[in-house]
Amino acid sequence: MKKYKNYLLLMSLFLIPSSVLASSGVESSSIFSAILMEAFMSIHMSTFVLLPLSKLISENNSKKTFWILFAIRAGVLLFFDFFYPEYIAMIDFILVFVGAFTIYPIFTAINKEKADKNKLILNSIISKNTLNQTETEVGICSKCSEKLEPPYKYCGNCGAKVEEKQITEIQEKEEIIVSTDFDPIYTKSEDKLLEEFINKEIQKANFENNSKLIPKEILKRKTILSIIFAVLLFISVSLIFFHFPVYTYIIALIVLFIFLRMSLKYDLMSYLKKESKSRPDEKITNIVMITKESLVYDNLKLLRIFLSLVAIIVPLIIFKDPKILYEKQDNGYAVRFYIFGWNNYKTVTIPEMYKNEKIISLRGNAFSNMPFLESVTLPDTITEIRGQAFKNDFKLVSVNIPKNLEYLGGGSFYNCKSIKKIELPDTLTCMGGETFYKASALTNVKLSSNLKEIRGDSFEYCTSLKKITIPDKVERIGGHAFYGDTNLEEVVLTENSNLKEIGSSAFRQCDNLDSITIPSNTYVNERAFKESPTTVKHFGQIDYGTVIDRSKYEYSSFMLLYQKQKVNKYHTYAKVKDVYLELESIDVLEDGNRFNLKYIDGDEEISFTLSKMMPYKEINNDLAVEVASEYNFSRTSSVSLDIYYN
Repeated sequence: MKKYKNYLLLMSLFLIPSSVLASSGVESSSIFSAILMEAFMSIHMSTFVLLPLSKLISENNSKKTFWILFAIRAGVLLFFDFFYPEYIAMIDFILVFVGAFTIYPIFTAINKEKADKNKLILNSIISKNTLNQTETEVGICSKCSEKLEPPYKYCGNCGAKVEEKQITEIQEKEEIIVSTDFDPIYTKSEDKLLEEFINKEIQKANFENNSKLIPKEILKRKTILSIIFAVLLFISVSLIFFHFPVYTYIIALIVLFIFLRMSLKYDLMSYLKKESKSRPDEKITNIVMITKESLVYDNLKLLRIFLSLVAIIVPLIIFKDPKILYEKQDNGYAVRFYIFGWNNYKTVTIPEMYKNEKIISLRGNAFSNMPFLESVTLPDTITEIRGQAFKNDFKLVSVNIPKNLEYLGGGSFYNCKSIKKIELPDTLTCMGGETFYKASALTNVKLSSNLKEIRGDSFEYCTSLKKITIPDKVERIGGHAFYGDTNLEEVVLTENSNLKEIGSSAFRQCDNLDSITIPSNTYVNERAFKESPTTVKHFGQIDYGTVIDRSKYEYSSFMLLYQKQKVNKYHTYAKVKDVYLELESIDVLEDGNRFNLKYIDGDEEISFTLSKMMPYKEINNDLAVEVASEYNFSRTSSVSLDIYYN
């Protein structure tokens, strides 16, 4: 098993966080593409960020540090994948490049500085040694016994020629001394070197660095730090009841951890190092001896435990029961924020009155990020619910919508995965975007009859929704309004509908929406039914949908054709690939226009015409097209087609 340890670790680089991208909501992200993307990010993150960072943190144990950092990254990615899957993959991708352009250059610069410093030390040692050799490497003349000086060719006293043997003996005395010939202590950094000197002086002074005796000054500072830590702990525990986003608590934990580490690391050694650096002219021996005289017993352990317990218990007492924060409005009060209590965090009841005035509004985020909230009771005096009021309340099942509600803010029920039924009163005139985004259990929706617009992303990924009735006064269905509603089977509009526009990807990936009937003058964005098998029909128009036998074809799609477009963009395993349809021209006639089209498949091109007399064309055994409705024959710039193919 040990033989394959490195290979298993390498595989983890590709596979551990891959589920993040696979579930991130990124379009067309299969597990294969997720692995490829994560391989790219993990390799670059490991090479340019984690590995340099591990060597900066622990030069001697960088390998272990690297795997700790990698495990932390994988854990963080997987943790956030449960809450913000659509963002975490992109954030990770950005961090790779940010880290690569910051940490790696810093690491390179530090290594270069260390290398230059070691090279300088080595060169100075060699130069000094060579100088000493030059001063000492002298020979004796064999004739007059006078000292010989370089270049050793002739004796400076008697003029006798120096023999080659003498020169060889002198040269053999040359010796190069390298840094390893010295005490290894001098290869350490300045900070570590100072620690070594201080430790030696502490040993001479006969007291231990790890003893429970510390200087009075340190005791005072550690007492202050302990109090500050208790205050921070109190704030962190209190924040739990304010149901802020998850990252708030992660930041709080990180701050507490860093502060705790800093306070614990503030010990005798850090004090002596600081004193030594502040008094460079004084001997370390004197500093150590003076410090020894001021040592006292460290009795802070019990105090820290007591303060920590107080910091935890006091918030539990304060926030035993829920609290409602109100905000004064012109004609009443608004619920500004709801603080839940530890004895009641599943149900909420808002009163009708506060200080003898009506409760008329819920402010933004009033109940957001309460994952255990199940039921909310609101008074009918409320006329507006602001944005993200119940966002991320995963277990919220029941909430009564006030009968006099006029405004429902964007993202009000964002990510409420358990709510099943919503009835919006007819007093409601405005509903923001993303109102029921990812309300995946929602099955029954009654919209206000006075609603004029269903804004973008309003019911996106409501995967349990099967039927929706669009009120007659609705003039626009915004982009992505019903995107990804895979079980949506029926969209009901009446002939009195005022619908004028269906936006981009409004009904995209609605896998079970076979057809929809809309007013004849409704503008349909070309991407409105992208990746959906929907046939778009119009009220009062002849329907040609029964002309072609649909049972002969496996796939169908809707196409608003005004230029050259690809027939099959999404079904990988279909027979029809790289096939295009092109609208060449339109013949404007009194009894209905004719559309001149071209079929293009590689080098093969087939021109054909669609008209009232011949509204469809079976191009081959695997592809057929037909005009979606009679209304199209009055168009002069485009044509709506139903496409059937295998």
